[in-house]
Amino acid sequence: MTPPKHRPALHAALAAGVVSSSVLVLPAAHADETAGASPAPAAADADVDLLYFNDYHGRLASDPLLFAGAIEQLRAENEDGTLLLSGGDNVGASEYVSAVQQDNPTLDVLDALELDASAVGNHEFDRGVEDLTGRITERADFPYLAANVLGPDGAPVTEASATFDVDGVRIGVVGAVTQQTATLVSPAGIAGLTFGDPVAAVNAEAERLEAAGADVVVALYHEGVASSSDVLGDRLVTGTSETVDVVFNAHTHDVYDEAVDRDGDGTFERAVLQAGSYGGSLGRVSFSYDRETDTVDARTEVVDVGETVTASEEELVAQYPRVARVAEIVAAAEAVAVEQGSTPVGRITGDITTAYGLRDGQPARDDRGAESSLGNLVAESIRATLQEPHGVQIGLINPGGLRADLLWADDPGVALDGDRDGQVTEAEVNQVMPFSNNLNTVTLTGAQFKQVLEQQWQPAGSSRAYLQLGLSENVSYTADPSRPAGDRITSITVDGAPYDPAGSYVVGSVSFLIAGGDNFTALAEGTAATDTGRIDREAFSEYLAANAPLSPRFDRRSVQLTGAAAEACTVRFDVSSLDMTSLGAPDTTSLSVRAGAPDGTELGTAPVLDGAASVSLDTAELADGAAVWLVAEPTGTRVRVPDAVLGLAADCATPGPAEPEPTEPAEPQQPGKGRPDEHPGKGEPGRGVWEHGSERARQVLGRLFG
Repeated sequence: MTPPKHRPALHAALAAGVVSSSVLVLPAAHADETAGASPAPAAADADVDLLYFNDYHGRLASDPLLFAGAIEQLRAENEDGTLLLSGGDNVGASEYVSAVQQDNPTLDVLDALELDASAVGNHEFDRGVEDLTGRITERADFPYLAANVLGPDGAPVTEASATFDVDGVRIGVVGAVTQQTATLVSPAGIAGLTFGDPVAAVNAEAERLEAAGADVVVALYHEGVASSSDVLGDRLVTGTSETVDVVFNAHTHDVYDEAVDRDGDGTFERAVLQAGSYGGSLGRVSFSYDRETDTVDARTEVVDVGETVTASEEELVAQYPRVARVAEIVAAAEAVAVEQGSTPVGRITGDITTAYGLRDGQPARDDRGAESSLGNLVAESIRATLQEPHGVQIGLINPGGLRADLLWADDPGVALDGDRDGQVTEAEVNQVMPFSNNLNTVTLTGAQFKQVLEQQWQPAGSSRAYLQLGLSENVSYTADPSRPAGDRITSITVDGAPYDPAGSYVVGSVSFLIAGGDNFTALAEGTAATDTGRIDREAFSEYLAANAPLSPRFDRRSVQLTGAAAEACTVRFDVSSLDMTSLGAPDTTSLSVRAGAPDGTELGTAPVLDGAASVSLDTAELADGAAVWLVAEPTGTRVRVPDAVLGLAADCATPGPAEPEPTEPAEPQQPGKGRPDEHPGKGEPGRGVWEHGSERARQVLGRLFG
């Protein structure tokens, strides 16, 4: 028999038809108790466990049974004293198994696990507020909470909070979503909404919860710090009212847990935690509540799902009814995904991936602050798709729009075709681009396009300080991050020529970005914005098919050029960021300096170490106005040296023949002459595949798609 669930007062009131407030109390913890009855007398102390996950993103192809089994195994340790909570982004940017049915299977899985409450995440707004307040909330058997999202009438668009009685302890749960949501989803879908200060909204709602009789208050923030080292100094902690006993974070996919002794008495009165993402970890806050003193002593941990589960998936299904129900839902979703997603759309000769960096000391994909082979490929596909019918000159893509890699050697637990020959399927393309954005165009002046590149450095307070755009292959630029904000881009080249600040450029990208998403507001200031009616992943699939087989490219669109100075006719400068960190990217070994064009006369070379080189260029014999290009080997990166750098030697005059001495002729004057760590997983095609845990995922999806 499935154990009873802690039902929020909201649902009980809805059933009775008497809901009138977002703060309601359900007196009984068990579904079989009479509504309105008082809880049974309890001991002086109560032990409560809060199980927590965040940013699940519909991971129904990545060990959902282990995720469910870990929840059930931990829940069984304190069945009547456990609440299961989520920090939001349960849906959106999901794996194909879920996304192909608009994440309905994921909502069904969370219902089967009897999730008690969830914050609203920014991805819950992917299809607009009407989808959230309609389909999503109607399908979810749990309340979605967002105290800081107000509609045109000034009222919250969802419930602000819910209250539960757990082992006689009245627990109030309040949710809030990142204030940046308006920049993270399509503006058309959230027209008229106000995303307020999440801390202020949580504090106000927490005070109401306490006044209504809550013993313990929990904040579900769909927001987090950019670095786990800043957790206790972040405003989400320091600014949150002391009324709040537990602060759960989300959105940044980080892992941290802290217990805070607020009054110095040796007990921990506040817990702060974020549990990673994708169902790979679970957070647990266990606390004892002293009814006589109204105090909480908290203990926190984040546990790895794969290490927590001690039973096989078959044993989990047999032991836990909720896991058995999850297995049924996932199997049905997989069947639909197989039918719709196994169609081949193209072939690749090697891994084409996002940028990789270190996370918790381990190499991990999705470094959004670095240039990638996949980002540049998608941007180029947009330009190629829209060039002829819409006159697009520049293709752009935001790094957060790319949610998976194209891997030559597929891991059946992650990809959906089960082969190992470089075949790309419809499902895999959807994994990369799961948002179903339309492709849009906008006309920008050159100055506005420069501002777009400047906005890669995000506003102060953003979750990520820098977002690297993917760019079509006909665009390159140099940057100096040490310069003031708004003046870091030092040159831009389009189709081989310096950009014209007053000229016009037609830019193509996904509708989210063209509308100013991810704080790229300069894109929304352009003219002649056009919706092409093309869906991003469909256009990308067509590009893959038309250009098969595609090989990964590691030429960068941008490099850092700093420290420029001149002495007489010699210009010196440093070049860095020459290496990519996408899987398979080789180290740059040399930098060739060429006159006139990338294939022009070689003026010299410079060795490259760790992606950096120092260049010394004698400009004496350069023709007036001649371009100078830098060409990196073996990656093929090509970037033009800024004219302003060459202009540092503007006073240099080429010496003429020396006046002869009366006694002997002068000789003609001769002109002057002017081990790194490997990237994770580079090498043969298919190395560096990001592994997922269970053998079951490999076997099941291998069988389904092999």
